[in-house]
Parts: sequence; C-alpha cells; structure tokens
Amino acid sequence: MSQSTDNSPVNSLQPDDPATLSLDEIRVAISNIDTQLLQQLARRRELSRAVVLNKLGNFKPVRDQQREQQLLDSLIDKGSQLNLAPHFVTRLFHTIIEDSVTLQQQFLQQYANPEQWQEIGKKIAILGGRGAYSYLAANQYFSFANNEFIGFDSFEQVLGSVQENATDFAVIPIENTTSGGINEVYDLLLHADLAVVGEVNQPIEHCLLARESVKLEQIKLVLAHPEANRQCGQMLRTLPNAEIRLVSSTAEALKQAGLDSSGTVAAVGGEKSGQLFELLPLAKNIADQKGNATRFLVVAREPQVVSPQVNSKISVIVSTGQKPGALAEVLLVFRDAGLTLTKLESRPITGKPWEQMFYIDFEGNIDDPNVVQTLEDIRDICHFTKLLGCYPSAQVKPTRVSPTGYYGN
Repeated sequence: MSQSTDNSPVNSLQPDDPATLSLDEIRVAISNIDTQLLQQLARRRELSRAVVLNKLGNFKPVRDQQREQQLLDSLIDKGSQLNLAPHFVTRLFHTIIEDSVTLQQQFLQQYANPEQWQEIGKKIAILGGRGAYSYLAANQYFSFANNEFIGFDSFEQVLGSVQENATDFAVIPIENTTSGGINEVYDLLLHADLAVVGEVNQPIEHCLLARESVKLEQIKLVLAHPEANRQCGQMLRTLPNAEIRLVSSTAEALKQAGLDSSGTVAAVGGEKSGQLFELLPLAKNIADQKGNATRFLVVAREPQVVSPQVNSKISVIVSTGQKPGALAEVLLVFRDAGLTLTKLESRPITGKPWEQMFYIDFEGNIDDPNVVQTLEDIRDICHFTKLLGCYPSAQVKPTRVSPTGYYGN
C-alpha cells in the first residue's frame, strides 16, 4: 500500500484505492480510521469544556440554536460533497451536540453547587445492584467520578437511605415509555423529605437471557422485575412452557438466572448486564414497543442551584380537591405564564375517594420571577402543593435543519 503525501487531517483518514487492498488491509484501515475518529471526538469534548469555561464569564446560555443550525446546515452540505446522506450527517451530529450540551450542563451544575460535588466519590443508592437498569442509569449520570453504588431491595429503602444520610444520592425510575408512570415512586416522593436534583433517560433494551443457548420452549421459569414484565408482556406470553416469577429488581433476576445449571431458567434484562452473570441472549428486543426507555430521577437531601444558562425543569405535586374546574384553572395559569408542561400524571389520594394528586413537570428555573409568580398563583387555587425540585433537563432538543440543509440551495 503506497503512502499518501497529503498530511491533511481529512486525507489522513482515507486509505488508498480500496479496490487494491486485501480484506485484512481493509479491516486494518477501517480500525485506524475508527481510532482517529475517537481521538477527534475526545478532542472535541475538550473544546466543549473550554467553551463552557468561556461562558462562565459572560453568562451565555449553553445552547445557541441559531449557530447550531448554521453549523449543521454547513456539515450537511460538506457531507453531500463526500457522498454522505443528509440524514446520516444529521443523526451523527445530533448525537455529538447532545453529548456536548450534557457535558456543559454537568460542569455548570458542579460549578454552581461546589459543596455537594467537592468529594470525588459519592454513595449512590439504586434498586438492585450491578446489572440493574438503575445501575446503568446511575453510571451514566455520575460518569465523571468514581462512586460507590449501593443496591437496595425496594424503592422505599432506596429513598430512605438518602433521607437517613446513609447515601448521598438516589437514582430511581419514575416512568417508562411503554408501561407509563411508576406509581409506587410517585407515592413515595409525596411523603419523602427529599429534592429532585437531576434526571437521566436510559434506553431499555430487554432481552431474554439464560446460562445456556437453549430453545425457547425449553424455558420453564422466567424471572423479571414487575416493570420489565409489563414492558415485555406480549413476548413473554408466547413462551409455551414458562412460568413468570416477579422479583425485586432486574439485578436479582439476572443473579438468580446466573446460578441456574439446568438450562431451564431465564431472566429479562439487558444484554450487557447479562454478561456480568455469564448469561446469553435467547431473544433480543423483546419489549412490546420499540424505542423503549426509562426516565430516572436523581434525588438528594438538599436542592441544588440550577444555572440559568442551562435548560431546566421543575417538578411539583398539587391537589385541587373536588372543586369543579380547578385543574383547568391550574393549567390556564401555566398557559398564561408561557410555561411549557412536559408531564401531567394523576394519582388517587389514599383515604379520600375520588380525589387526585397531580404530578406536574414543566420547563423553567425556580429563580425565574415568572416561575415564582406562577407557583404562587397555583397555591391560591390548590389546597396542597409540594415542590419536588428544579433540575437540568436531560432532554436535549434536536437541532433543527433548514429545508435547504436537506435539499440544497
């Protein structure tokens, strides 16, 4: 293979005429390009950190969506010249921009709350343990430092450990795109003396896992957390000889399946998590709906300051009683204030038939005077309100592409 005399960053990624290469040489060339791409992505992350340091001094918001759109349009145009489809370039850079925004938001949160982030390692409470989806979500959120993840057998124990000062944070699921809200967690948050300080969206890719690669009809017992069972009900009902047994966590399901030597026990969990217990996938992507994901809340004893430079959410609980039209009045307050609701969930009130608690998430910062006035107006309407917390939004809205970005000028 001849050596290129062009040392430019782009051409250094290009092998000579691929048609002249052997299969092994092609694979080596691809591996080299992949390595260089990773190096460039790491370098881009370093520059993102430099950007947020610059923004600290001038209080500019993390996102400049007009610039993002111009950048993406330009990249789509350049990609077209290299025979890269616009949708491929768009999807790639949406992922890169999302990572950059998340990185900068995380830095600003640590900068605004130094007393809560001054220690390198924290104790993080999760449901289950290694292999649980809570474990994966906690690793994703607390990826910047070495932390100790402590598993518990129930949601009540997870939140209780934070309240009792045994752990620093809890990462706990609140809703799933397939099965909806997790009612037990909503009810526990109502009574807990804790603050929501963050959120993380964790993709859920359920598999049916077992110690041996056996046929599905050989499975006699399937272990699953109740939420996983709900999310995969259609597939699990097709197993001809299997009993479904509910366990306290996905980690527990994987652990028990990992101890089986008969080849007849399987668990519902993620493929990578299953590898921790030497489990093999018998069936992949078994959730009822594609694109399955769970939203987790990060909870602490004290609220955190949220920089006005980041997109943030506020979670509240309200009860309107049985006054006719009271909920509509609450919603009109949000509308008139120009605040966007991202979630509205109702739960019955124990001991008060036909009365409801409403869990509301909306976009805003607790230090915004408009938000302060809105919450005061809602308190005038409702006979009960509770602020759960203000925290950076985990949802990074995709950068829009102008029509000319896709179709050319």
